[in-house]
Amino acid sequence: MAKKSSRKKKQTPKSSPSPQRKQSKPKSQASKKKNRTLFIGLIIAGLVLIGILAVVGYMSGQKNETAASDTTATIDERVGQPVDRTTIGDPNAPVLVETYEDFLCPHCAEFTFTLAPVLMDLVKDGTVRWEYKYRVIGGADSYNANIAAECAADQGKFWEYHEELFRRISDQGKIAVFPKNLKQLAADLGLDTAQFNECLDKKDHLKEIQKIDQLAAARGVNGTPTIFINGQRYDGPRTEEAFRAAIEAAAGQS
Repeated sequence: MAKKSSRKKKQTPKSSPSPQRKQSKPKSQASKKKNRTLFIGLIIAGLVLIGILAVVGYMSGQKNETAASDTTATIDERVGQPVDRTTIGDPNAPVLVETYEDFLCPHCAEFTFTLAPVLMDLVKDGTVRWEYKYRVIGGADSYNANIAAECAADQGKFWEYHEELFRRISDQGKIAVFPKNLKQLAADLGLDTAQFNECLDKKDHLKEIQKIDQLAAARGVNGTPTIFINGQRYDGPRTEEAFRAAIEAAAGQS
């Protein structure tokens, strides 16, 4: 009899399932998501920026509109007193204040920003009549500025022009009195630019300004600003309190 084979059939072991792994997303997909997020962020930032610019533009427009409307009121309407070119105030005011100034004089600019408001208050209440007069210290540039101011006076806007010109010279220096900038100021104040530009180009009022300057020199005015209160040179402190007190004292003596 044939013997049964004692060999056991070799069993192939069952392969155990490999452990399940957490898979990372392919690098290309992560990059796409990152780019998509960045793109959305840029869109949001752009929309925010557009909104901010729109608000700024609106506010700027409102500001410009207000500034433009301010130029429609003349100085005599604001202070309630008559204007005669470079003179403002009640002709019967008890005090006459004369100021000799030059647009290129930094001390005159300081006077305009600190003490001129005091004068305007006293003009407004009828105490002061203020005469602005030219004393040329800056040569041709000063003459250009003075002529421009007189051209503005032709249209009843000397005082507005005078104040803003001092402000621009303080900010920009001599560039503010270049003819193109003097003309731009006239336009900004709502003047008839054709009339103003012709007046400036032809140097109208030059002889008048030269005459005023010569009379100032003959009066002993050798610096600016020089101030006279009822004909007496004011050499006191240039503070609001002292200046106002000097004018009120002159009013009491009238």
